Parts: sequence; structure tokens; C-alpha cells
Amino acid sequence: MDIVLPEEGTQTGFLAQSVQDYADAILKIMTMPEPERLEMAAAARRRALRFSEQRFSEDFKAAIRPILFHTSR
Repeated sequence: MDIVLPEEGTQTGFLAQSVQDYADAILKIMTMPEPERLEMAAAARRRALRFSEQRFSEDFKAAIRPILFHTSR
């Protein structure tokens, strides 16, 4: 699973695996128009909310609720 997925159709970052990949990504960020960079940053923040402690807790409780409250027949 890729960790750099689009959020609402907007790129959220770059995936780099080598020194050259990192250099290319940094150069792209430094040279992209500010509105595009700000849009990517906002999308990345929205994407990150999916992995918050609160979100994990809510999703975990929702997943185990059917097991905890299941009644045998």
C-alpha cells in the first residue's frame, strides 16, 4: 500500500526511495507555484487526519462493537 495517496483528487506528497528521488522531490516542491504547494499541503493535512489517534480509536471501537455485543442463539 502506498502511503502517498491523493486526497480528494489532490496530490499529497512524494514517495522517494533514493537520494536522487529526494533531491528531485525537494526541487519540485521549491519550484512549484505557491498555490499548488499550498493545495498539496492542505490535502496532506486532510489525509493525515485519517491516521489520528482519535480516528484509530473510533474505527477500532466500531470494528469490535459487533463482536462485543453479539448474542448467541
